[in-house]
Amino acid sequence: MKAHWWSCVLGLLCMPSGVTLSASKVSQDPKSISLTRVNSSAEITCSTLQSDPMSLSLYRRFPDTMQIAFLDLKNGLVSKTTPGAGFHGRIRAAPSQWIGDGHGFTVQLSLLGLEDTNLYYCSWEFFKKETTTHETLSGPGTVIIVRERDPQEQCRGHILDRILIGLSVAAVCVVLFLCAALIVRRKRFRRRFRPARAAERTRPNRPQHSCPQHGVQHDPYLMTSVNSSYYRGIL
Repeated sequence: MKAHWWSCVLGLLCMPSGVTLSASKVSQDPKSISLTRVNSSAEITCSTLQSDPMSLSLYRRFPDTMQIAFLDLKNGLVSKTTPGAGFHGRIRAAPSQWIGDGHGFTVQLSLLGLEDTNLYYCSWEFFKKETTTHETLSGPGTVIIVRERDPQEQCRGHILDRILIGLSVAAVCVVLFLCAALIVRRKRFRRRFRPARAAERTRPNRPQHSCPQHGVQHDPYLMTSVNSSYYRGIL
C-alpha cells in the first residue's frame, strides 16, 4: 500500500504539462486526496465547458496507464463500457445536473480494495471541425487512498489504546505505591517493636502443715519429774 501511495505522490509531481494546461478547460472533483475504507465507494465528477464532446474516459495512472471506463457520447447517446480488468460491475456513471451549459458525469467506483489506491483522471475527447482533428483534454486527477479502516475509526482506536495504556500505567503506579507504603510501615514497626518479657511463673502456695503439739499426758500411775534428784530420793 505504501508503494501505491508514493507512486501517486510522484504522479502528482511528474504529471505531463499538457494535462496541467488542459485543467483550465476541464475540471475534476474532488481535487484533494480522498481517504476511504475497504468495500466502500468513491465518486469522481468529470466536467467540461467545451461543446459536443465525443467521449469521456476514466484512467488509472499507475503502474501503467489503464482505461477503466469509457462513455461514448456520440449523437446525444451515452453508452458505457468497462475495458479495465477487475472493474467489471464496479463502475457506474450518471450525468451531473449542476454543470449548467457544459457537460459532466459522475463516475462511481464501488467495492474498493487496497489495490485500488491510485491516481484517477478524466479524459475528454473532442472533434475540431476547423482542423478536422481529435483533441483530448485531461483533468488534474484525483488520488484515492484505500485503508483497511476508516481514518476516524483509526483515530478512535488510537485514542482507546492510549486510554488503556494510561489506565494500565496508573494501576501499576498505584500498586507500586501501596507496596512501598507497606514496606516502609513494616520497617517502622520493626524499629518500634519491643518484645515483652516472659512473665515469671508463680509457684502455687503450698499448704503449711503444722504439727500438732501433744500436751503432757498425766498418768496417775506414772510420775515423772524433770529433776533427776527426785528419783534418787525416792529410790
